[in-house]
Amino acid sequence: MRIFFSIISFLIILSSCQKKSEDSILAKVYEYTLFYDDVIYNLPSNISDTNSYLNKYVDDWVSKKVLLNQAYINIDDNTDELEKKVSDYKNSLLIYEYQQRLIDQNFDTTVLLDDLINYYNNNINEFKLDQDIFKGRYIIIDKNAPNIKSLYKLFRSSDDTDIDEMVSYCMLYAKEYYINDSIWNYFNPIKQKMPKSVSARNIFYSKRKYEIIEEDNFIYLLLFREFKFKGEISPFSIEKEKIKSLILNKNKMDYLFKVENELIQNGKLNKDIKIFK
Repeated sequence: MRIFFSIISFLIILSSCQKKSEDSILAKVYEYTLFYDDVIYNLPSNISDTNSYLNKYVDDWVSKKVLLNQAYINIDDNTDELEKKVSDYKNSLLIYEYQQRLIDQNFDTTVLLDDLINYYNNNINEFKLDQDIFKGRYIIIDKNAPNIKSLYKLFRSSDDTDIDEMVSYCMLYAKEYYINDSIWNYFNPIKQKMPKSVSARNIFYSKRKYEIIEEDNFIYLLLFREFKFKGEISPFSIEKEKIKSLILNKNKMDYLFKVENELIQNGKLNKDIKIFK
């Protein structure tokens, strides 16, 4: 009798485990099975919508397994050529990971300002603008805002007190504004906010360098301190980060070449590398 109850208990436990295992299955493709726990284990910490993540994960997994199944059917995975490609890819991946670790741990990412300036000056003709840029101001304001005429005067001023007053006014009444006229900015994003009648060329070549346009319910104020057109030499401040990236990439390549060369030389000295000719 005791043996009978033991068998019954075992069958109940086994049935429960099988049901739990089946409940945790998210998808099946041929002989492949995707379990819920496998997905949740790798769930990124920044995911807010778990259901959407699961749905996309399952869709991607199914697509890969369907293609993989067809690949096994149509391609002989035991060929020497395929094995060589797999081996080459694995070796390349290992080398890449090692190089990235070297860079993360030992590579100096410092680039001196003098180096940036020298690179810019030595390659200045390579830095051509692909769109218009400007130093200036713009304000978009409701035409019924109070004391707009005083704003017109403040808008053209370079006096610090006037600029502070203008910023305070804009914070209260402007729909949108930009006052810092010492920094180069791309003009196209600003142009899209302006009426179609605005001509950057006409404003820049005018004596007063600014324009005030009323259209519909808004007044648009636009002022240029400086302007450069597409095709002209791009200023250093616009190209600074690009130059830094170029120099860093070159320095990385030089650093990795140096490490590689040192490893080869050490290998030869230790007789770990032997070349037979």
